[in-house]
Amino acid sequence: MSKGQAGTETPTKRKREEASASVPLLDGDVGEENPMKKAAPRYLLFFEYNGANFAGVQRQATARTVQGCIEKAFEKFTGQSVPINLSSRTDAGVHSLSNTAHVDLWRTSKRKPGEVLPPHPPEVIHKAVNHFLTKELSAQDVALTEVRRVPTDVHARHSATGRTYYYRIQAGAAAPSIFERGLVWHVPTPLNINLMQAACKHLIGHHDFSSFRAAGCQANSPLRTLDVLSVTPCPVWPPFPPEAGGAAGGAAGASAGDNQFPP
Repeated sequence: MSKGQAGTETPTKRKREEASASVPLLDGDVGEENPMKKAAPRYLLFFEYNGANFAGVQRQATARTVQGCIEKAFEKFTGQSVPINLSSRTDAGVHSLSNTAHVDLWRTSKRKPGEVLPPHPPEVIHKAVNHFLTKELSAQDVALTEVRRVPTDVHARHSATGRTYYYRIQAGAAAPSIFERGLVWHVPTPLNINLMQAACKHLIGHHDFSSFRAAGCQANSPLRTLDVLSVTPCPVWPPFPPEAGGAAGGAAGASAGDNQFPP
């Protein structure tokens, strides 16, 4: 190699290469090499939903689902089809306080198709997807609650260590409040809480739950482990103080529209 050829490596280029080599890259980050050779950045999504108007969580071709709404919001955000991977599925009418899914997402330039940009910060994805859910899709019954950047070997389903289910029952002749309809199971007769608590003890542990399986259950095994199972009495609606006796009570009463009248 001649001196002239050796001189084509400019100081500017050497400086750029040294700078990029000194900063370690996470999976999916953009470096000097083609980033598409690396795994796409992975994000763990936490979301809540009211299942009353959904045909379940899992995507369906002809029905409204939670997965379908979230994926449509991602498509509006990124301009491309973005499938999400669910941790678990719930049926029609079932609600969730915190379900999870993961998504692999490249950030590409809209002005220069094919150009890969540094990954989206999780808070940007959180805000943008919720925006498209509510403003563009008019989905007021599903929302992301948190987004985390995670390593590419984290899987929403296979990395989960457990699930918690809550079943709410209102026992007694009084009908549930209109604010509780669809959120509580109404049993018009009293329940024997002590007997139910005693029965729970027989189900805790590792058991064969074949008799609880639906006809189309796709689980590989009916064997499951219940770590905790309990029946706990709790107040019925409304969850506000009955009297606005102090500052806190007054604020709650006002927010609940609790108008006071003389006896």
